Amino acid sequence: MGKRVIVFLIGLVCCGTASVAGTEESLDASLKKNFPQLHYESLQPSNIKGLYEVETARGIVYYAPDAACLIIGNIFSMEGRNITRQRHNEKILARAKNLPLDKALKVGSGRHTIIEITDPDCPYCRKAAQALSGKDDLTRYIFFYPLSKSSADKVRHILCAPDPQEAYKESYRGLLDKKTLALCEKPAVQELMKTHQEQGRRLGVEGTPYFIINGHHIVPGADIPVIEKLLAAPIEKK
Repeated sequence: MGKRVIVFLIGLVCCGTASVAGTEESLDASLKKNFPQLHYESLQPSNIKGLYEVETARGIVYYAPDAACLIIGNIFSMEGRNITRQRHNEKILARAKNLPLDKALKVGSGRHTIIEITDPDCPYCRKAAQALSGKDDLTRYIFFYPLSKSSADKVRHILCAPDPQEAYKESYRGLLDKKTLALCEKPAVQELMKTHQEQGRRLGVEGTPYFIINGHHIVPGADIPVIEKLLAAPIEKK
């Protein structure tokens, strides 16, 4: 069988000073020396010899130590599969296994599980919430990721409420405004809001809504047809 061709789509190339041949400088030290401002979580070989995968909070980039270059872009297989995105999603799904689901707002108790990262002021989040609210076979774990002061106040109102689920439903039906918000100052609520924000950052979420379906599939945005298709499929074993 012939080798698969991998195409690299370059978005940006930044280069430093190449290591002198024969030195025993470690890969990690080389990357830190050439790109000291880069914060990353892991560094490992990629599918291409001499090119290393660098996991950052915002996604995967690549390091070519022989040329001392950082390459930002996507690797595609000859079939058009985005290998970079696939690897990024695999890492997100691995992180999602350790989310503190007991801290999420839980809605429903169905066989399908959905982790939601959402913002009360986001119209697409409200659209998705309405679409999911009519389904009985879901267990939804909701983490709030407010991107404005207004939405943060709504999150506080929801988490302060005697019945957070009902307050959530009212908020996502657009029934809350400044006059109807009940904002408490409970330290536990402040800490819970902080925990919710941390989960969004931990997953590298840059926009809402963001969904993880049955622990195997990531859906960024309110793509209801895709979500419904995934929910209609057999549940994969974890």
